[in-house]
Formats: sequence, structure tokens, C-alpha cells
Amino acid sequence: MVSLSETYPPQIILAIYQKWSRESHGINPKEQNFIKYFNTKNLTCLSFNKEDLTYEGIEGCINSFNEITDYTCYMSPVVMYRYKDRDFCIKHNGLEKFQKLWRKFHYQIMPRYKNMRNLQHRILYGKFKQF
Repeated sequence: MVSLSETYPPQIILAIYQKWSRESHGINPKEQNFIKYFNTKNLTCLSFNKEDLTYEGIEGCINSFNEITDYTCYMSPVVMYRYKDRDFCIKHNGLEKFQKLWRKFHYQIMPRYKNMRNLQHRILYGKFKQF
């Protein structure tokens, strides 16, 4: 028998998830002590690994998302784990962090290299010299 608390190998997958609620997801009598814990977690509705998205395409993923839009659901890359025979997830913010890093580079660092004075200096003397 599989243990009640097991974890998936750490990998990032695309998932549709929502906040756990007692009314919509139910609870067993044995889980009465974990209600506070469950209220703070995201319950995974559907998950798609890399192979699912490659072979079935993103259309299947979007159609699945549209089928369960009765509730407030979110779709993003997540790291999944299992607790008390329920699949929970933690949102992965890697894409947002990369976008923030790219914006900083594009709007703060690149204008220095595009500045006309700096371009003329590099044309005449090559790279900037440190003295």
C-alpha cells in the first residue's frame, strides 16, 4: 500500500489549480485536524506533464481548463506534492522572475550601451577602458 504522505519527484509541470475549500472539495472524518492546513493550500484539479503537452497539444489543455471554469481556477507552472491522498501544488514563479530580470536589463542597462556618446567613444577607441 502506498503511504498517505508521499511526494512526487521535484519537477515543474503545468497545472490547473484552485484554493481548497471544505464545501466544494469535502473532507473525511479522519481529516478534521487538517482543516487549517488545507485552507492555506492550492488543490490541483488537472496536471499536464511535458509529454501530454507535446503529444496532445495545448488545445487539450485549454479545453480542459474551460470545462472547469465554474470555480475560480488558475493555470500556471507548479511543483506538485501529495498529502493525505490529495494533490497540492506550489506556484512556481520562475517565469515572472525571468521577465523582471529581462525588463531591468532592457530598460536600465541597454540604454547605456545605446547612448550616442558611448557609441561614438567605442567607434573611436574600442571598448571602454578602465583606468
